[in-house]
Amino acid sequence: MKIFIDAFLEGNLGDDIFVDILLNRYPNHQFYTLSWDYLPTKNLKVFSNKFLIKVIRKLSLKKIVASTCDLSVTIGGSMYMEHEGDSKKSFSLGKQPHYIMGINFGPYKTKEYFDNIHGLFKNAEDVCFREEYSYNLFKDLPNVRCAPDIVFSMDTSNIKVTDRKRVVFSIISCRRKMEEKYTKAYEEKIIEMTKFFIDKGYEVCYMSFCKDEFDEEAIEAILNKCDSNLRKNISTYYYKGNRQEALEQLADSQIIVGGRFHANILGLLFGKTVIPMLYSNKTQNVLDNMNFKGKIIDIRKINELDIKKELTKDMLEYKQNIKYEMEHAEEHFKKLDQVLRK
Repeated sequence: MKIFIDAFLEGNLGDDIFVDILLNRYPNHQFYTLSWDYLPTKNLKVFSNKFLIKVIRKLSLKKIVASTCDLSVTIGGSMYMEHEGDSKKSFSLGKQPHYIMGINFGPYKTKEYFDNIHGLFKNAEDVCFREEYSYNLFKDLPNVRCAPDIVFSMDTSNIKVTDRKRVVFSIISCRRKMEEKYTKAYEEKIIEMTKFFIDKGYEVCYMSFCKDEFDEEAIEAILNKCDSNLRKNISTYYYKGNRQEALEQLADSQIIVGGRFHANILGLLFGKTVIPMLYSNKTQNVLDNMNFKGKIIDIRKINELDIKKELTKDMLEYKQNIKYEMEHAEEHFKKLDQVLRK
């Protein structure tokens, strides 16, 4: 079958992994997508003209492009956040069957946006959320389900996992992800945490998941605030499309300080101690579903963090049991399997 993929493919590690999992699950079908970052593969053809892609998005022509395929799959995380002007837009799917998976809903501000997306989901073949908060908002729809994040289903057998005394910080841009006003406190606390871990004998790496969302710019801003002695003890890794290499950066550590949502998910998958740094409630919602008992840092309240008092030995050694998540993450594909694995 010919399948159109609707995903955020702009050089972001988490979303690239979503698509990898999808393509690997259905190797005998032909996929199509729009992206100027994600490279074509054996079963994926990529329309990569950046100018035309921007025109298609601006004029909401994606469903017309998708209509050339037998069905469509929306796969991602925060695919349905309300942006300015969204309450006045009309949202609709193409005429072909549409499957939506791996998502959370929001944040949103207006009832109009909620109602529009409710109507959109109603017309999909299947909608599978990755956390219960979003599911509960739409559970009146008979085609709505919930399962753990898709990345928990990823095959990690080819990833070398070590126990190196190393901390990987997944850095975010507060300006991009939340509000500019949090930037100064966030940068200062990252530097304070860096010194804390170096003093304890850890190697430290700052990692960017997505250049287009200013992760690299945020890292450089933090490094520029470090003195020369501290800076020489910090390595960096900028994701440029090599999934294997990026995953091994995370796997080659003991602790992941996760600004990026999927830094935390991947850290849990690799059996690491994970210290999530929240910029919104979406990570909190997923962690609540998992009954996560480790240390969580909320960037919106970061000035309240007492590092030496709160990052105790127990917190630095805490490991979350994810047996349930690994066993049930594949349920996102349950309905699509019925079509593509006949």
